[in-house]
Amino acid sequence: MKRKYATAAIFAVAAIGFTWVSPYIAMYRISIAAKSVRLEALAQHADLPAIRASVARQLQVAGETADAEELKEMLDTIVSPPGITVLILHGKQDADGQRHDFGMAYRSWNEVVLRRKGAGPAASQFLLRRQGIWDWKLADITLPAELL
Repeated sequence: MKRKYATAAIFAVAAIGFTWVSPYIAMYRISIAAKSVRLEALAQHADLPAIRASVARQLQVAGETADAEELKEMLDTIVSPPGITVLILHGKQDADGQRHDFGMAYRSWNEVVLRRKGAGPAASQFLLRRQGIWDWKLADITLPAELL
C-alpha cells in the first residue's frame, strides 16, 4: 500500500514539474523552428497572424511606418523565421555578448511571459499561450523600444 502512495506521489511531482518547465521547452522548440528558417515549422509553434497584428500595432503607435507598403515590408522582415530568430537571440544576449537565460512570469494559468532575466525594457518579451495541457504557442512579441 505504501508503495502505491509513493509511486503516486512521484508521478504527481513529475507532472507538476513538467507543467512548470513546459513553457521553457516550448520556447526552445520555437527557437529551433525559427532557426530552421522554415515558415511551416515555425507556424506550428506560433500564431503568426496574431504576432503580425501585434507587431503592426506597435510599429504604427511608434510612428515607424509612412505608408502601407513600408509597413508590409517591415512586417515581412520581423514576422519571419529569421526575424523571430534575431529577436530571440537579441533577448538572450546582452550588449557585452554574454548569454542570459529567460525569466518566466505567469500572467494567468494559460499565459506566460518570457523575457531575459535582469533586462530592462531593452529586451523583447514573448507571450506564450497554453494549447492543451503541456503545449504552448507563441502568441505575441513585444518589441523593445530600441527597435521601434
